[in-house]
Amino acid sequence: MLGANLSRANLIGSCLRGANLVDADLVRANLQDADLTQAILDRAELSGAYLFGTILHGATMPDGSTHA
Repeated sequence: MLGANLSRANLIGSCLRGANLVDADLVRANLQDADLTQAILDRAELSGAYLFGTILHGATMPDGSTHA
C-alpha cells in the first residue's frame, strides 16, 4: 500500500502486520485496536490518527525509528 490514501479510513481492529505503508496518508484514520506489528510507516502522515490500543511492536515509524 505504498503511498495509499487512507485518510479518515475506519481501520478498527484491522490486521496490518508487516504492511508497507510508506508515504501513506493516514490523517484522521481510526486505527483503534489495529495490529501494525512490523508495519513500515516510514514517512506516513498520522496527524489526528486515533491510535488507542494499536499494536506497534517492531513497526518502523514515520521518522524512521523502530517502535519497541
